[in-house]
Amino acid sequence: LTVPKPAAYEQVHDEATPMMNPATTPTLGHQPARPLFRQNRPGEGVNSEVATKPLKIGAVSIKPLGKNHWQLRYHDPASGRDVRRRLSGLSQREVHGVAGSINHELLAKGGYVPEPEKPKTAPLIAEGLAEAIRLSNTRPETQRERARRASKFVEWLAEHYPCVVTWDQLLPAMVKTYMLELEQRGKAFDTVRLDLAPVKLTWRYMVENYGELVRPMPRIRQTPPPKREIKCLEPVEVAALLDWLRGNAPDLWPMACLQGLAGLRMLEAAPLRIQDVDFERQTVEVADTGHHRPKNDSSERTIPICEELVNILRVVVAGQKVRLVNGELFTNRRGNMWTVTALGHRWQKCLRRAAREMERPRLAETQAHRLRAAFATMVDRAGIPDRVLKAYLGHSSGDVLGDHYRRIDLAELRAVSSLMNGWRDRIDSPDSGNILATASGR
Repeated sequence: LTVPKPAAYEQVHDEATPMMNPATTPTLGHQPARPLFRQNRPGEGVNSEVATKPLKIGAVSIKPLGKNHWQLRYHDPASGRDVRRRLSGLSQREVHGVAGSINHELLAKGGYVPEPEKPKTAPLIAEGLAEAIRLSNTRPETQRERARRASKFVEWLAEHYPCVVTWDQLLPAMVKTYMLELEQRGKAFDTVRLDLAPVKLTWRYMVENYGELVRPMPRIRQTPPPKREIKCLEPVEVAALLDWLRGNAPDLWPMACLQGLAGLRMLEAAPLRIQDVDFERQTVEVADTGHHRPKNDSSERTIPICEELVNILRVVVAGQKVRLVNGELFTNRRGNMWTVTALGHRWQKCLRRAAREMERPRLAETQAHRLRAAFATMVDRAGIPDRVLKAYLGHSSGDVLGDHYRRIDLAELRAVSSLMNGWRDRIDSPDSGNILATASGR
C-alpha cells in the first residue's frame, strides 16, 4: 500500500536526492518513505553581510538579531532614556549608515559624550590607619597600642598640614618631619621607632591596594641611637629595694620579687594566678591567663623558683581577704587588675621615693624591668650556661640546636633556683650589711 505524495514534496525530494526516486523506494507496511532534506554545510547558505558580534559606531551600538535583522541601542539626551530600535530588511552597510546618521545627531546635541569619571582617591588618613591596623595579624593589645600611636600622628598632621586628608596627598617629607620633631623632643630611639610603625605599616598597605595612587615610601632613617650601656641593679641594691618595698609598697613587693628572684617580666608577674604556682614542686608557670599572653613560644614556660620566693607567695595567698574568681594574686588598691599604664606610674613613683629615702639616687633613674636584668646578671656571674639561662628567662635560643634539637628540662633549670637560694649570702659589696640593716629597720 502506497500513499500519494503531493507535487511539492516530490519536487523538494527530487532536488535533494536526484539519484533516488521515491516511486522506486520500498516502503515498510503502511509507512511512507521519509523525505531527505538538504544539509547545511560549512560555507553554504551563509550571508557574509551578517555580523556575528555587536558593533559600536560612536554612541550607537549595533547588535545582529538574524539575517537582515538588527537592533540599535543608544542614549537619548532629550528624554534621558536608553532607546532600542529594531531594523529589518537592511544590509549591514545600510545599518551602518543609519547608525552613523543617528550618531551625528547625538554629536550635535552633545548627548553621546560620556560623563567624566570621578577621580579616584585613596582613603582618608585616619580611616587608612584604622583599616591597616585592624587587618594586621597582631594581638588586640598590640592593635590598641598602635592605634594610640597612630592617633598622635593624625593630630600632628591636622595641626601642621591641615590640607592633607588622604593617603595620596601624604608625602614622605611630612613623615620625616614628624620623625625629626619627635627626636628633637628628646624621645628615645625605640619610642620614635614605635611611633612611626603604624604609619609605615599603613603606607605599605596603601601601596599594595592603591598602587596607582600611592607610591612606595622611601626608607626613612632615624638618627642612630647612642651607644647604650646595660643598666642593672647590683645585688646589694636589689636586696635593699626588695626589703624597702615590703614595708612601704606591699602591693608591688611580691611582683618585684618575681622579677628580681625569678627573672619574670613585669607583665608576666602582674597577672599571675594561684593555679600557676605549684607550692609542692616549687614551680611557677608562665602561660596565657586571659589578661596577658606570653610574648612568644619560648616565653610560655614552667620554671622552678627559690625557697625565698615560695615563702613570699605563701604570704600573698594567706593574706588575700577575697579570692578572685580567676585566681589572680595581684590587684591594685581598688581590687582590679593592673593595667600597663597604671603599673608603670606606680613603679616610677615608688622608685623615686625609694631613691630619696634610701639615699640611692640611681634608683630614681632606673626602671622596674631592671630587676630582671639584675637577676640575669647575678645568675650569669655564678656560671650558669647561657642556654639554660635563656630557657629560664623565656628567651629564644637563636640557633638551630636550641630551637630544634637541644632540650632543657626542669632538672637543669633547678640549678638556677638552687643558686638563688643563697643569693643574699653572696652579696660581696662592702657596705651591704649597713644597707640591708637600714632597709630592714624601715
